[in-house]
Amino acid sequence: MYHLCPVLIRMLTVKLKKHFQNNRETDFRMDVSFSVGNGFTVLTGASGAGKTSILRMIAGILKPDEGFINVNSHVFFDSGRKIDLPIQRRRVGFVFQDYALFPHLTGAQNVAYAVQDGNRKSKLEKSRELLALFHVEHVEERIPREMSGGEQQRVALARALASDPLIVLLDEPLSAVDVETRGKLLHEIENAQQRADIPFIYVTHNDAEAERLGQQRITIQKGQVAESV
Repeated sequence: MYHLCPVLIRMLTVKLKKHFQNNRETDFRMDVSFSVGNGFTVLTGASGAGKTSILRMIAGILKPDEGFINVNSHVFFDSGRKIDLPIQRRRVGFVFQDYALFPHLTGAQNVAYAVQDGNRKSKLEKSRELLALFHVEHVEERIPREMSGGEQQRVALARALASDPLIVLLDEPLSAVDVETRGKLLHEIENAQQRADIPFIYVTHNDAEAERLGQQRITIQKGQVAESV
């Protein structure tokens, strides 16, 4: 049976500045600093506040203008030291709002794609164990369009954990599923975090989700940290 590998304490420390200017009418400046440890941190705030941009900078999809991002001594980005690790070296699990599964790959193949070590057989074995963790082993041979929204989201969650990540980022992962499925998935996400015992950063507009998951809650307003509790 596959077990996620816990650590004693993982501390994500972020200090980021980014200037977005698409045209003369769009001038948005982000300047955020925070530290989070093992457990859930919920990012809340209005649409356009910068929550998704923060996740994308942590993951390496978007490059900050200056600042640093590190998990303990593992440095993802440091403008002063000219360090900018590529996405595949950051060991970040990312669950996107639209799932972002590869449409031509099966459930098992989607998860196996994220496994870092081993041969094809061992990667598929680990993939199946993770699918079983989220109770979707029955979709291992199905491609995404043959899955329900809840099944796709469970596969995306399994893939996010497949690389034994240092942290997991979840960008409104349950916004597209029904209320009943959302409740079940929240329970499974909580169980996954407890098994991994690493920082999970969860973006949501849903107050009920924020109250349930938010061991730490950070409110982002116009590109800055307005409140941290």
